[in-house]
Amino acid sequence: MRRLLAALAFCLALPVLAQDPGGVRFAVFIPQQVITTSARAQKVFAELNARGNTLQTQLNSRVEEMKKLEQQLKSPSLSDEGRAKIQREFQDGEISLKRMQEDSQVELQKLQQKAFTQFEEEIAPILGDVAKEWKLQVVMQYQNGLFLKVDEAWLVAFSNEIAKRYDAKYEGGAKPAAAPKSAAPAPKK
Repeated sequence: MRRLLAALAFCLALPVLAQDPGGVRFAVFIPQQVITTSARAQKVFAELNARGNTLQTQLNSRVEEMKKLEQQLKSPSLSDEGRAKIQREFQDGEISLKRMQEDSQVELQKLQQKAFTQFEEEIAPILGDVAKEWKLQVVMQYQNGLFLKVDEAWLVAFSNEIAKRYDAKYEGGAKPAAAPKSAAPAPKK
């Protein structure tokens, strides 16, 4: 549905934009391309990825504990009292695991929102600058299925330029060069 709406909006905008005799100048921004190729973007999303890995490890550990309890419940040598105790532990463990999964999901969603907000705030001025320099009238955000056929090099060129400038701005590449200091002070006259 989103694809259809995006295509429809683009088609409706073309007659208005096509009034320019030079044709419509547009580019496609692919956020995922910038996220995977930019060192800065990877740093922005590093906390999210690290926490996601930690939470997944904790969940996997809890699942293994639950499997062990389940195996103990299947033991034929278990007394009725022992079986009842392990059954309670298993039920408590299921509730705990479900809560852990829900809490992890909420935490990851918050971290993801934080990372994407930071990414969007940092990338927006760069997008605007490049769009002005390239004299673009439209910048579209890529979605799967947006194009039936497209030159891939053209498609990623804009996003690669954004990634390059993003890194330059936030990773020190855009810092002005310091004036060289002379080794000795200038002689006084």
